[in-house]
Amino acid sequence: MPREPIPLIRKGGFLDAEKLFVLSYEGTVSEKKYFNDFRESRFFNDSGLIEIVPLKKEENSGTDPLSVKKLLKKAKLDFQFKKTDEFWLIIDRDHWETIHKIDFDKLVADCKKENNFFLAMSNPCFEIWLIMHLKDISEYNNVEKTKLFENLKITSKKNHIDIVLGELQGRGYNKKPNPEIYLPRTKLAIERAKNLDNYKESYPKKLGSHVYKLIEKLLKG
Repeated sequence: MPREPIPLIRKGGFLDAEKLFVLSYEGTVSEKKYFNDFRESRFFNDSGLIEIVPLKKEENSGTDPLSVKKLLKKAKLDFQFKKTDEFWLIIDRDHWETIHKIDFDKLVADCKKENNFFLAMSNPCFEIWLIMHLKDISEYNNVEKTKLFENLKITSKKNHIDIVLGELQGRGYNKKPNPEIYLPRTKLAIERAKNLDNYKESYPKKLGSHVYKLIEKLLKG
């Protein structure tokens, strides 16, 4: 039977999906475009069994990790999701650490109390996941790894990783990742992310990204 409409999330093909992946991003540009492009690409598992549905943030809901978690939890309680549906919180280390001053270990513990509630944190930011499509992080020397980790602001609009990503692309990076550049390299990025991952950690405490854990579930084949 088709699902009842869920007002909090966008309209689309999710009504007949047997499994939903409900995403909430802290970022409003790069992540949104990346997942929208992925959803529309030939790489997405479009068997009709799964669907990704980004939450629409309510006014004054906030953009810090705790606020987006509350939004996900509210959606989970208010609407007719199935027990198999998954709720993913996609956030950056640099935002919660330098801007929001969040105790991330507490956030992780809090999320583990919820059924089917997952974190995909990137350290220092979502763009490190994009870099993995184009470059093996282990090939950088320690000085450059430190610069990537610190991700200091270089100009009024760009941090260090933005500059590096622009150089790897062969053009400037404008926070709108080109799907033709990144999506064909998805499996390579997953492999590189796994190589960096410490499986004993709930989130990457060094350079890395757990976005790959979500993408593996969404990837065709």
